[in-house]
Amino acid sequence: MNYFTIGLAGHIDHGKTTLTGALTGIDTDRLKEEKERNISIEPGFAPFRLSEEMTVSIIDVPGHERFIRQMIAGVAGIDLVIPVVAADEGVMPQTREHLEILSLLGIQRSIIAITKADLVDEEMLQLVYEDIVDYIEGSGFEGSEVHIVDAKSGRGLDELKESITAFLSRVPSRNRAGAFRLPIDQVFTLQGHGTIVRGTIFDGEIRDGEQVKLLPDRLEARVRQIQTHNKKVDRAFAGQRVAINLAGINKHELIRGQVIVNSNHYAVTSTIDLAFTQSLTMFHELKQRSLVTVHIGTAEVRGTIVFFDRNVLESGEREELFCQIRLHRPIAAKKGDHVIVRRPTPVETIGGGSILNVSGEKYKFGNETIEMFEQMSRGTPFERLEQLLDHELLLSKEQVMQHIGLDEEAYVQLTEESQLVLLGNYVTSENVFNMAVEAILVIIRNNHQLFPMRKGTPKAELIQEVRKRYPVKLVEAAIELKIAKGELKQTGPFLSEYSFQPYLPNSWKTRMTQVIGELAKQELNVSPIDMLIEKESIPDSLKGEFKQYLLTEHVAVSLTDELYVHKDSWEKTITDLKSGTGETFTLQEAKDILNVSRKYLVPVLEKLDESGYTIRKDRDRYWRT
Repeated sequence: MNYFTIGLAGHIDHGKTTLTGALTGIDTDRLKEEKERNISIEPGFAPFRLSEEMTVSIIDVPGHERFIRQMIAGVAGIDLVIPVVAADEGVMPQTREHLEILSLLGIQRSIIAITKADLVDEEMLQLVYEDIVDYIEGSGFEGSEVHIVDAKSGRGLDELKESITAFLSRVPSRNRAGAFRLPIDQVFTLQGHGTIVRGTIFDGEIRDGEQVKLLPDRLEARVRQIQTHNKKVDRAFAGQRVAINLAGINKHELIRGQVIVNSNHYAVTSTIDLAFTQSLTMFHELKQRSLVTVHIGTAEVRGTIVFFDRNVLESGEREELFCQIRLHRPIAAKKGDHVIVRRPTPVETIGGGSILNVSGEKYKFGNETIEMFEQMSRGTPFERLEQLLDHELLLSKEQVMQHIGLDEEAYVQLTEESQLVLLGNYVTSENVFNMAVEAILVIIRNNHQLFPMRKGTPKAELIQEVRKRYPVKLVEAAIELKIAKGELKQTGPFLSEYSFQPYLPNSWKTRMTQVIGELAKQELNVSPIDMLIEKESIPDSLKGEFKQYLLTEHVAVSLTDELYVHKDSWEKTITDLKSGTGETFTLQEAKDILNVSRKYLVPVLEKLDESGYTIRKDRDRYWRT
């Protein structure tokens, strides 16, 4: 089954509601005010079953100028528009504005209906027909079929239905595989049921019982029941008109314009960059940083418009440009979403466009920024992602889908076919990853030269330094990859190049070797290590590094902070004691074997305990097996 939504738009009192009723048998003017004033205030909805394989919702959008906001909310997410023009009036101002808004929203699939055909003669019908064909030339709606109908007599209705069926059979189905998104256009309560919202599903599908979020407020709720045109269903799909009963949330927390989602694939933003097209119905110039009203999906938000190549947008002709809108409150959106921009006063449509970037920043005025926008607008998804990663460095899967405007399937295809580096649920470019690796290697290599006696660079210290330029997750992944490839090695807390071995600095190697020789010569009766170092005039700045080198490279063993013995002397000590004693021995027995004073003997025996060679019980020591 394929699901579609049709919108009927046009000037007030041109017969949209009557035509909807004739096609569906349903009166969409449901509000008391609508009945009394004989105009549509809120969008009306009706089911329209065309075939066994096709279910359609018809939206009758308000035609009066004052209800443009509701009209924009109504046409958000439609697959086919039917502009309605009354035969007795022809193309009127609201007709022009509706068609202009539809075009700016990227909705150009249309079938035009000339209504109230029985009120005029055939000559007048022909004039209206020719007027419509002339008007839509160059508007994006040229080539649309035009049907002459009369809702009351039934004239032309069957032919219109056949045309709609044939048209929709060629329209691709909405993306059911994408992340679910439903902009709310109505909120109400029903006795015994609680909070209910209505809207048209833009993407994906929703199931009864699912947990959902409401953006931009990040409220949480549970789907308690789903209905499509008063029929309860277990799940609903992109293109369907639905009412959803939400549990765990109150009506006062919900407003038109919020978006229901079940994933993190949609961004919440207060700054959007736009590829903008000026409206032909704009009659007043617009100055830099003017207050504007932005319509996206079913949301209406005030904001400030910022140009980067002009200070005034002149009226009179259609122009394409780039701009940014800094919103006064956040919205939910993704790249590629269409918006309409209107002036609050005097009220008029300024233009519309598609979102280039859902996380706009403050840019410089001038060509550099315009060139950046041009690259955003014309690049392939991979090129746009690379450009974004050059700035953001690392993005989560959800952020990529938001910024580039991808669904799940397109994301998988992009990551499989492009030269990207996947780090779990995150992605970066090869270029950024290689730069992070190089930054890590530069620090490690520099430290090898500056501190040659060290095992390497402490990993925590390295991450702390590199994270000033690159995200921690990226740094950690780069380190792990280089370790896995055998290009880096980790020794305890230290990282080094795989082939690196600590060494004595060339300028002090002779004197340091003298200290090592003296340790070997003195055996257990060693002088304090600091005294030996000072005797060779080794500077204090290298003293700590050298002492650490002696221990980490197993050149010497520290009996105390002051007493270091050469490794050969230490190994000889262990051998002599083992060969001269049984399973146990006393301090006096050790003294007799080693022939050293208590100054050295006690530290030696305690070092044996500490190193696990012996265990002390009262006055005896036992060799560990």
